[in-house]
Amino acid sequence: MKQYKTLITYQHNTLEESDKTLNPILDIIMEGTWDWSTKTGHVDRNPSWYRMLGYEVGIFLKDVFTWENIIHPDDYPRVMQHFEAYISGQTDKYEIEYRCKKADGSYLWIVDRGKITEWNDDGSVARMIGAHENIHDRKMFESELLSKNKLLQEGNATLQELLEEKNLELQKANEELEKKIEEIERISRTDALTQIANRRCFEEEIKKEVERAKRYKHPLSLAMFDIDFFKDVNDRYGHIVGDHILIELSSLIAKSLRVHDSIARWGGEEFTLLLPNTSLNVSISVIEKLRKLIKHTNFDQNISITCSFGLIEYDREESVEEFFKRADDALYKAKHSGRNTLIY
Repeated sequence: MKQYKTLITYQHNTLEESDKTLNPILDIIMEGTWDWSTKTGHVDRNPSWYRMLGYEVGIFLKDVFTWENIIHPDDYPRVMQHFEAYISGQTDKYEIEYRCKKADGSYLWIVDRGKITEWNDDGSVARMIGAHENIHDRKMFESELLSKNKLLQEGNATLQELLEEKNLELQKANEELEKKIEEIERISRTDALTQIANRRCFEEEIKKEVERAKRYKHPLSLAMFDIDFFKDVNDRYGHIVGDHILIELSSLIAKSLRVHDSIARWGGEEFTLLLPNTSLNVSISVIEKLRKLIKHTNFDQNISITCSFGLIEYDREESVEEFFKRADDALYKAKHSGRNTLIY
């Protein structure tokens, strides 16, 4: 007797009826699905995506930064290279295995598959959908199997217990070393006085954000600012008070920034602000709020200060050095235009 397979199909008359079928399916399937629209910049993710990684459903912003920020640093360059090769048409398939950061800080192996479903008139990507599948158990099994096979091939299976003991000792030593390396790296990227990012960290961050702006065709704004007549503050109140003002100002700005914005101390009383995915018009409003906040805040010993700001938006035709130079020139104009002002 022949057996026949029945294919289930759905026929809907309206988008609302389709959503009633699709949304419950997306909620119960095990894979973490995603849907990226370049027109809006939004990335929609189903509840299973959050549950797979242990996060509260909907806790992240709906943007590509959420995805990039959870990729393991060692896997990041490889993933970006593969992603860009696919969306630029250099390869016809997007499928790659890598590690994603979970809510508890550990990493989960996933396989990421995606497909472009819509194109813009200029041939660029308009929409892409895909899914993240949990393959952690398989990767761990493969790793364990490779280790055991290596022991057998080398004739060391009988020493397994001794090796495990030594491996534990080595693991603990490596963990301690990794913590020390991370601390050294953190210190090397942090300004010793204000505890915000330092010049080296900013130089790395601006290169990364420029590449993102090019990749996703997102706007990117950069502001430079410094404290007006800060030398007079140091001369009148002393450098200790001046240092306290720098610390308080850095903390005030850092707490007032949006989640993807960043502040760094460039040197002395001069600072930089990076505003990813932010146009010049929106950035003007953000910087004006900061300028007024500083003006109306009393710092150490009830001292009032003001700051001058230079603000620009990234031009995709310019280099990182040219981008920064324009911001520096804008700040120079602000300092020579009466101070406590914003030039853009």
